[in-house]
Amino acid sequence: MSRPILPESAYQALGLDAETIKNLMKPKPPDDQEFVAPNLLQSDEDNAQPMEPNETLITLYAELLLHVRTVTMFASLRTHHSRETTAKLSSDGTTITVTHEGRAATIHMPFAVQGGGDAEMTLPSEPPSKDITLRLQLEELEDSDVLGTLQSEDRKANVVPWDGASLQGQSGLQVRCARCKTVLVPVGTIAQWRDLPNENWAEMMDFWHCHKPDEHHLHDHDHESAMEGKGYAAGNKLKAADGLGFVDLTSFLLTSQDCEGAESVTQESTQESFIVCKHCNNTLGMPDDASGGWRIWKWNIDIKARARRSPEAPIYSTQKWITARLLHLIENTGLRKFHIHPILSQTETDSSSETDASPATQSLLVWVFTPDLLFSSSMPSPERHDPTRAMKVFYKQQTWQPLKPGDPESASIEDVEFPEELFHELSAALRNSQTVLPPTARKFQGWEVGLLERFDVRDVVKGQVDEHDSEGDDADVESDGASLD
Repeated sequence: MSRPILPESAYQALGLDAETIKNLMKPKPPDDQEFVAPNLLQSDEDNAQPMEPNETLITLYAELLLHVRTVTMFASLRTHHSRETTAKLSSDGTTITVTHEGRAATIHMPFAVQGGGDAEMTLPSEPPSKDITLRLQLEELEDSDVLGTLQSEDRKANVVPWDGASLQGQSGLQVRCARCKTVLVPVGTIAQWRDLPNENWAEMMDFWHCHKPDEHHLHDHDHESAMEGKGYAAGNKLKAADGLGFVDLTSFLLTSQDCEGAESVTQESTQESFIVCKHCNNTLGMPDDASGGWRIWKWNIDIKARARRSPEAPIYSTQKWITARLLHLIENTGLRKFHIHPILSQTETDSSSETDASPATQSLLVWVFTPDLLFSSSMPSPERHDPTRAMKVFYKQQTWQPLKPGDPESASIEDVEFPEELFHELSAALRNSQTVLPPTARKFQGWEVGLLERFDVRDVVKGQVDEHDSEGDDADVESDGASLD
């Protein structure tokens, strides 16, 4: 508060000098006050963090665990829920809408819940919280078998697009670079696509060679020539052959002559060889010295079929190829924990052998906790159409070194090598998936929690368009999606 101004005569009566009186006659300016605009994004709640400009008031996440037939929904609010906070199930059972402080958010259910009319859901009243969890137990009607279909053996299969049988059934195929669409393998180059067996194919080949009835009449030289023409060299070793495309879970084995749009390059720093696109230099795969061919990774290519009505060939998320690989490992090892690390370069391998001490490389300890679930989230993501099939993964950032002579191997954890770019894709996919999960569900007993999307039958059908049956395939895609909404 400023002092009152008195007349000059009042100060003169005090016997003050002229300079002092002059100063007293000047009013003191008010102290500068700092005016701060109210933060409309800041909650009044204790310990509340200010919202980011693009952060929503309500975040919803729901998942269906098939083995326990339970839908769990999480709602994360910016403030504590109150009596006015509501959750309502739509009349068709496909969506849940949560309303809080005048705002509303809607999420598609991972599984349609049958009912008649909108249903108000009971929220926990105590204690007030910013996080709400609801669990819905699913019970199937007598005349329905939808849950049984979701748990069928066909659905449990580790299905992937572009297997040998489906490619052989299509005409006018060309393999292209996924980045620039340059044709890598022209139409008509591959006369036959053939599926490779699993990792135990060598033992299976021994049996097959010994019991092949239609070639027992051939002499040794003729028999060997016949085997090489089919892609099998002496000693039951797989050998790349011109015009023959070998297909495994995540790659093609082709000859360099058949891959007209690709070339092999060697990095000077690591002495590693890679197969790259001639046009955009996108990495496509690696040479396979054992078979004398090139391994082309499926996640870096697309396949254009002549019969496809859409001009765009299907492109699949890289993380789906990763989950296919993890599921394959589970099937073949019986384990759920994997220590995943990038493939060591030749330079790193040579230096470690010389010094008997390998430098530690970054790695991920991955625990596939739930191999199959359906989830939906109110957090949007490009190329994701809920409900989304996925696996839930627990993971930890670690480092990896090759075992030294005499070191015991773990009986519960499998060491797995990934190409370096695929390893970084896995790390990024796990990190990004945490934005979909509610904050309270992102950690579990020291583990980070993430989601990795899985292939579904819709993906496989999308990659198997036959010129005589394309309309029927499209109808199957739509009906399959409707059954999950």
